[in-house]
Amino acid sequence: MNRFLKYAPYIFASIFIIFLFLSIEALLRSPFFSRDDGNHKDVKKYHYAFFLPASDYSFFKQLKEGALFATESMDCSITFHEIDADPMSFTMVPFSGVDGIVIYPYTKNERTVENLSRIAQAGIPVVQIENEIIRDETTFFIGTNNFETGKAIGKLVLEAKRDFLNIALVYSDKNPGLMSDGNLIEHGLLSTIGDSLNNLQTEVSSLNPLDAERLTYKLMRQDLPIDVIILTDPNDTLVTVQAIIDMNLVGAIQVIGFGEDERIKEFINKGLVIGTIIRNPYRIGFSAVMALQELSTNGYTSAYVDTGISVITGNVSGDETNE
Repeated sequence: MNRFLKYAPYIFASIFIIFLFLSIEALLRSPFFSRDDGNHKDVKKYHYAFFLPASDYSFFKQLKEGALFATESMDCSITFHEIDADPMSFTMVPFSGVDGIVIYPYTKNERTVENLSRIAQAGIPVVQIENEIIRDETTFFIGTNNFETGKAIGKLVLEAKRDFLNIALVYSDKNPGLMSDGNLIEHGLLSTIGDSLNNLQTEVSSLNPLDAERLTYKLMRQDLPIDVIILTDPNDTLVTVQAIIDMNLVGAIQVIGFGEDERIKEFINKGLVIGTIIRNPYRIGFSAVMALQELSTNGYTSAYVDTGISVITGNVSGDETNE
């Protein structure tokens, strides 16, 4: 016992030194440890936060790519947050110190509107993508002009070359920005097809990836025959075309698709789809960062930015529409 007490200070001193060494090593490996090695990047002056749905649709992937590319030439950094999976980050925006936010408000519920109003009242600029649910002097819209989208759809409908058309326009919970502006789309559509229309009915597909199949069977069984089905979501387009193939109704029913998917392009080339409407998410992401940077540096920017659409048909590829 006496011998242990004699050597105890040396033992504890050795343990302390080992612990200190391991702590320093862990600190040096930490991503939060700053080294001045001459190769560090300059700290950006402004910080913006993007709040997007958690879904991995190509639309949001390309939007992020456009936003990140914009930061390479601008004095700002951005972070991405999943608005549905991480609601607390969105709630805490007024206290976060960010210089502006970009949001894809895919639902117009009371909580989202209340949070956006508090953010705007705190003087933080808000860029709303594709769906404008509040309007304030500190809020801005970037996306597509849905009246022009409706006109572009109408031009594709006329490609069906049928008189007195019975049309089904299928909105989707997977693309709520278009659904919320449905009146504009329908006005644009009607302004183009005019007297060629006999009946226009609207339907809504759910978040279920296969719900468009159910709707297609429903449309085929109703008394009023459908000539053209218009989709507003890429996945719904693929599911609808496959259902028409399964029912041996190719040629009897025309389809207008939505989105830039290689399989949709294949359907167009095979004559299964008249054409598809394509938004430009890369440009939307880039324009959102540019708008916030202008606000931070100049104090003003355009309150409305139309990023246009493209139309792909079997005859013309990438026909840009931004009227």
